[in-house]
This record gives sequence, structure tokens and C-alpha cells, in this order.
Amino acid sequence: MKRAFLIVDMLNDFVHPDGVLFVGEQVKKVTAVVRDLLEERRQRKDLIIYVCDAHRENDPEFRLFPPHCVVGSWGAQVVTELAPKEGEILLPKTKFSAFCGTPLDLILREEGIVSLELVGVCTNICVLYTCAWARMLHYEVTVFREGVTSFDLGAHEWALREMEKTLKAEVR
Repeated sequence: MKRAFLIVDMLNDFVHPDGVLFVGEQVKKVTAVVRDLLEERRQRKDLIIYVCDAHRENDPEFRLFPPHCVVGSWGAQVVTELAPKEGEILLPKTKFSAFCGTPLDLILREEGIVSLELVGVCTNICVLYTCAWARMLHYEVTVFREGVTSFDLGAHEWALREMEKTLKAEVR
């Protein structure tokens, strides 16, 4: 079974303490978990995809959240601990789901991918909606509990339950 490892929004504006939407100190542990999983997936030769918020200066999302991850800014860069390697895909997105308005589904189907592994932030926003779209497109999904977090830990726990109970993703 061909797998893809999706690293969702592990970007300076969410993960670095100076980021506009810093999710909190718990992200240090999450980053370490993601780094270890990433190395294992590289060894396995899985498809690695960095899903990256990439907003215009006046993006409509800024009505909901402060301006963040503006294209070309420091905040929109992948954190140095998880730096992409040659051949790994950087997929810009402007919506909560990595599938909305991106070629993600096409990339996965061209590569014969049937199973996705999700890590990153925020559990209750971009991870959840990416999981939901993936399940609606009939991908198998695994979410690593220790590889995700959010600035709202109650919503984080709710989203993990939602992905497991409603979307039937494997949460481990």
C-alpha cells in the first residue's frame, strides 16, 4: 500500500514562539515527534508532502485570523527542524483543507497513493479539514496523536475524537 506523509502547517507563524499564531509550548514535543516520523518515512521512501499555508497580503481568511503565513514571509517558511529535502513536495494552500483549490488529489492519484498519514497544526482546523476531505475522497487516513496540536487544546481533543469516530480515521 503506497503512503504519503503530510506535514500540515509546521510553519514559523504557528510553531516558532515569535510566530503570529504560535500554538503554544506543547508544539516543541510535537515538532520532535514529527521530526522522528519524518526520518522514518524518508527511510521508507514514502511520498513526503509539506502542506503550507500561503496567503496573499489581503487574504479573506484574515477576517477570521490575524494576517499570517503571507507568501514570501519568514512566517510562511517551514521550521528549520523539519526542513524539506530535495524531491519532497511543498504544497501551498489558502484554505483549511489541503485539498481545496490545490492539486493534492491529482498528485496522490498519479503516485498511486491510497493511504495518508497526517501530522501538524492546527488539529481542529487544517488537520481536521484535510482529514475530512481525504476521507470523502476515500483515502485511508492515520493521524498521529502526538504529532498534532492546536492553540485550543479542548478543540484539539474534540477534533481527534471527530476524526476517529465520525471520519473513521485511525488516530494513534
